[in-house]
Amino acid sequence: MTYTLDYPTDLAGSLSVQPHYFDTRARINCLIDRYLSIETLSDRLSDLPSQFTNPHQRHWEPIHWKEIDRSQIVGIDPELFLKVIAGATEIEAPIRAYSRESWEYLQAVHPQMAYFMGGDYAEDGSTLTVGIWEKEERQHAPTFIKIYQQLTGEKLQPKPNSVDGCHPSGDPWADLHKHVLSRIATEWSAASVYLWLMAHSTGELQRAIAQPLQDEINHLAKFWGFSRWAFADSYHQQLKGSTKNLILLLKHHQNERTDANDLMDKTLKLENLTHAVELLFTLIRVMVRLRAWNQELTRSYLRHLLGESPIPSSQQIAA
Repeated sequence: MTYTLDYPTDLAGSLSVQPHYFDTRARINCLIDRYLSIETLSDRLSDLPSQFTNPHQRHWEPIHWKEIDRSQIVGIDPELFLKVIAGATEIEAPIRAYSRESWEYLQAVHPQMAYFMGGDYAEDGSTLTVGIWEKEERQHAPTFIKIYQQLTGEKLQPKPNSVDGCHPSGDPWADLHKHVLSRIATEWSAASVYLWLMAHSTGELQRAIAQPLQDEINHLAKFWGFSRWAFADSYHQQLKGSTKNLILLLKHHQNERTDANDLMDKTLKLENLTHAVELLFTLIRVMVRLRAWNQELTRSYLRHLLGESPIPSSQQIAA
């Protein structure tokens, strides 16, 4: 493979002609420092109360689509890179179903967070208002479709991933706790995959992927902080719950007849083992950064930011 060296450095730091594993690790670490700094995570969480009173969508930087081409794929077989893009598109596609699922879990316990996620609905189930989370997330699938088309000249026709929907057990607090950990897992995995894609890209392609990445980090910070505030989970409890949900998420995607499943098979082949290790490294590094940030999230700070938790103390897990 040959690459056009128009970008000796980019958003991920130094750019090598033929990057090795440790080069890619350095690029991943550089991206985490750029996009997941403690200051950025704190800013994204502190924005949450203002979303309840004055909802506002995160501004995207313009994407120069005509400047994206295959020469900007770095250190990876372009076909595997495209498989990841296609898989991400399918997972991002059913946003309306995701937001409705979250709305149903949140509405009885925290209506403001429900509104942030899924907006508002009429009695007949029709949408009255679209939530900010949904407005931000629904930009992602079209973005990856455009990236795929620009790189291949072909229009991607994704098959949306299925969504389980809300299944109440009769205990709304326990249901919400489980759901929030699931949401953390999805934002964690999406952010990690997009960081990895950015480490293997440069130029306008890399800058395009940076837009959905920043949304995922924004939402990850908000859900992580919300869970710490509402349920008083410790870092290790949130890590354990999120990891369990991440494993369930991967199994769910494997059961889907999608490019995501084909991607998993391709990635786990021996010749692509290095890339699988890179992805695992990214997942771990993101969670390590969350651990450092989590130390800033004291009970007094969270109470000052979000008020008293609506969850009965008997339902909270001691930190």
